[in-house]
Amino acid sequence: MKYLAPILFLLIVLTLTAAAVFYLSKRFAFFFPVLTMKNWVWIFAAGLVFSLIGSIGFPVLSNPFVKVWSAAGSVLLGAFILLLLSLSVTDLLQLAFRLAPPLRGSITLGLTLVITAYGVWNAFHIRVKEVTIPISGLTEEIRAVHLTDIHLGNSRGKKQLEEIVRITKELNPEIIFHTGDLFDSKTHFNGNEDVLDAFQTMALPHYFVFGNHDEQVGLMQVLRRVNDSGIMVLMNKVVRYKELQIVGLNNMAADSETIDIHATSDTTTVESVMNSLDIDAAQPVLVLHHRPDGIAYMAEKGADLLLTGHTHAGQMFPFTLVAKWMFGYNRGLYKYEGMHIYVSQGLGTFFSPIRFGTHSEIALLRLIPA
Repeated sequence: MKYLAPILFLLIVLTLTAAAVFYLSKRFAFFFPVLTMKNWVWIFAAGLVFSLIGSIGFPVLSNPFVKVWSAAGSVLLGAFILLLLSLSVTDLLQLAFRLAPPLRGSITLGLTLVITAYGVWNAFHIRVKEVTIPISGLTEEIRAVHLTDIHLGNSRGKKQLEEIVRITKELNPEIIFHTGDLFDSKTHFNGNEDVLDAFQTMALPHYFVFGNHDEQVGLMQVLRRVNDSGIMVLMNKVVRYKELQIVGLNNMAADSETIDIHATSDTTTVESVMNSLDIDAAQPVLVLHHRPDGIAYMAEKGADLLLTGHTHAGQMFPFTLVAKWMFGYNRGLYKYEGMHIYVSQGLGTFFSPIRFGTHSEIALLRLIPA
């Protein structure tokens, strides 16, 4: 039962992928009949395999050839999805305009190229989202920055982190909250000990909880690097900052009945940990958890605010619609009973360095007395 959901998910993905290759091949054989449909099937299938290997097949970039393959493959994987989207647009245009097949094919390719280029630029263009949240029990405003899902790896490294730190400093926060997925590959474990050096230039309280990708690439290595950067790791514990009780939770499922492939495999849950911690519900409580799960158990313990990430808001249309359905709390500010929830879209990307329909964001939080 434990592995049923991942297996079903994999089968669905493989079925949809095969259908997409068939659909694209049939369309392009119609647009450009110089090649048969069989030829197009081979082209799209080979391109997809190349892209998948480049995107997820190199946990460490060991040489220039692998670096180029990884960069090209990850971009092409996103472009494959955008090609399907562009093709659906030109199919709809055909209902209103009678276009010659080669022209339709050329428009489809041109639209894909433009959207892909925009998506790559958009993924590395950071927006600042300012949010004001009233917190009962505060007597003075706390100006904080929320960072999450930076995903240092094959697509992001020291340069991108330095830019994040530069923008964070300009926002002049007094505290930083960081909700995980700092790394997403082992690329920066291969001698790049200075990748987090920019964090050491911020003389601020900085609290970190880990995410599922941090676990996948090697949690002990991630935590060592985070600690060496002067950041405080919170692992199922409570600390105080001024009037705030800051609860930092490990990446885990909501309760023992929940099956989630992104959660840790141990027996701890949001429910069990929240019930075990010494939390004063009469004082302001801020919870840090990588994923927007276990919210009811946080509210029961008097939490006033949850800061979380993980969703990327779907990162790329049409996955934006899927993420909204999957997570419920997908992006932005929500309220559950008396508890506020802020879900950041994150700063990095997964599987492809493209954002379309979402933004890379740093959240500037103004926590004010209610």
